[in-house]
Amino acid sequence: MKTFVYLLSAIVVLGLVIVPSRAGTDTSTDLTKQLAAVCFEIHKIKPGTTRAELDKIFRADTGGVAWPESKPLPFQQHQSFVYRSCQLIKVDVEFAPSESKEAQPTDTITKISKPYLDDSPRV
Repeated sequence: MKTFVYLLSAIVVLGLVIVPSRAGTDTSTDLTKQLAAVCFEIHKIKPGTTRAELDKIFRADTGGVAWPESKPLPFQQHQSFVYRSCQLIKVDVEFAPSESKEAQPTDTITKISKPYLDDSPRV
């Protein structure tokens, strides 16, 4: 819960710095609501969550390499993921070891980093 409060505070402060304030508008209120919703959604992913649940909110960060959604990724125990709604937001995930050479929907998360902003998104 402490982590959530720190992350939300940092994002709100960053948002207020980036978005210019204008008297008489609700821009910062709208941004705060949007960021709170994003944080709430992201924090659904925690250790014990499966890759299938992670894939609903994030997609694998392939480093700018096009990878067809239909083709399974190779299994990687440590991997970065990009938030589907904003490619600036990322998390690093560690999965339980697997015998499979391909990523499986049943792979289980053992560790997930705090969400962070990547200032060099791949388009």
